[in-house]
Amino acid sequence: MDKDAILIIERDSTDREVIAAAVTQLGYPFKTARNYLEAVHLLDQQTYAVIISDIRCTVDDGSGILDLIGTLDVQEPIFVVMTGFGSDYSFDHIFGKGAHEFIRKPFNLEQVENRLKRIFHERRISRENEALLKRQVELNERLKAVLSVSSALTSELDFDRLFPLIIGKISEMMCTERTSLYVIDWEKGKLWTRASEGIDPITLALGEGISGRVAQTGEAICVEDAWALPFFNQDYDKQHNFRTRSVVCIPIYNRIGERFAVIQTINKKGGESFDEKDIDFFTSLGSHVGIALENSLLYDEIRLSFESFIRTLSAVVDARHPLTAGHSQRVTEYSLMIAEQMGVTESSLELLKKAALLHDIGKIGIRDDVLLKNGPFTPKEREEMNTHPLKTKDILEKFRFPKSMRSIPEIALCHHEKINGQGYPMGITGEKIPLESKIMAVADVFDALTSQRDYPKYSCDGTFSCEPIPLAKVIDIINNEAGSHFDPDVIDAFLKCLPQMLLRFRGGHFPPQYVDNFLLNMAPELSNYIIVT
Repeated sequence: MDKDAILIIERDSTDREVIAAAVTQLGYPFKTARNYLEAVHLLDQQTYAVIISDIRCTVDDGSGILDLIGTLDVQEPIFVVMTGFGSDYSFDHIFGKGAHEFIRKPFNLEQVENRLKRIFHERRISRENEALLKRQVELNERLKAVLSVSSALTSELDFDRLFPLIIGKISEMMCTERTSLYVIDWEKGKLWTRASEGIDPITLALGEGISGRVAQTGEAICVEDAWALPFFNQDYDKQHNFRTRSVVCIPIYNRIGERFAVIQTINKKGGESFDEKDIDFFTSLGSHVGIALENSLLYDEIRLSFESFIRTLSAVVDARHPLTAGHSQRVTEYSLMIAEQMGVTESSLELLKKAALLHDIGKIGIRDDVLLKNGPFTPKEREEMNTHPLKTKDILEKFRFPKSMRSIPEIALCHHEKINGQGYPMGITGEKIPLESKIMAVADVFDALTSQRDYPKYSCDGTFSCEPIPLAKVIDIINNEAGSHFDPDVIDAFLKCLPQMLLRFRGGHFPPQYVDNFLLNMAPELSNYIIVT
């Protein structure tokens, strides 16, 4: 059926022939009807762009062309009414019924041609405007989508959270079943992904499969049926009862033009294939993904370098004495276990981790004959030793911490404070002590009591040997100081995750014989993991 077909409804043969000649001259296909009933029959068979009808085409019940107009979509076709403007058919009456044009009788061939030329010209312009408007609306929607994705991606720097965010946004915007994001490792000749919807993280060799081919060549691939590609590996689909069909896969470049990632989305919903608009949109999204991913990788590299520096600095402090080696690392792990048990926020965990690693850095400023003394301190030596938290704060305040981490010096400062105000160096109480410091205080004392020292250990109710104190006694000491030294809520969390702490360092810092019986008494369900000798 031709979209430009014309239906001529005219009972007068002469007028009908004039109109048909004009239509033929213009090259449009047409059908003719002599009356209303023939017209209805032809309209049932196909649609028409223009209907030209004499207004007097009626049937016995009085139905006519004006009634026919009311039963059809007034936007398509265009109704052209031929009339002599008799007294029964006023201008307002004709157009009120839905007609678009009129031709006044009598008419000639030139008049009909000119009218049809104008009608089809206006119709073409209207269609083009409609298409442009629709395209503009689509572009606006996609621009909003791109800006939304860009905003979401650039607001997230954490690598592990960014990966699933990217693929989720892409699948949503592209209306696809699955998206995968691969990072290229040129040194190893591989590309890998931590996030791919519906499947486990995978690693591919450069050149392997669609993603590997795009990574290797830098050329985008858009295919209607992936199985038609000779280099597509169908094994995964066959093993998982899946069918990869439409695929679009593009390379991602960094700011200096290096190809460092590939993004692929598959199976457009509705069984459709990707078109040029999809590819343009996907490419636009890919550029924003590239910026976000590069920022994340750079941030991750800086973060890892910073953490490596902190851990190294922490290890240097601990290494001043062989028996304290690993102390700061253990205190950090204990503290994080307790904090997670208490359900603290992720931002607090980050603060706690860095503060715990650096909590003893002030000991750099303590003289060796005090720090390494074998035996009890004199009052003057104790006074000097008790300055190490202040020295820690002074040193850490010289670090350029991000705004979100500027409380680290204060947290590290307070790890020897007691909730009853009898701690040092500030002697503050209760709520004035940061929660992270309260957690660190328990972890610090626990490690001190369970580690070997070259001087006797002390508590409020006695003096002990240089060897690790039996675990049952350690728990008694810590429990007895709940409400005075330690926060009771922190103690509760500490006791709940104590088996996890002991298992973490069993066979390393803790000899099995030191922890096994205690663990089995405390948590019999661990018997499958512990063999007591």
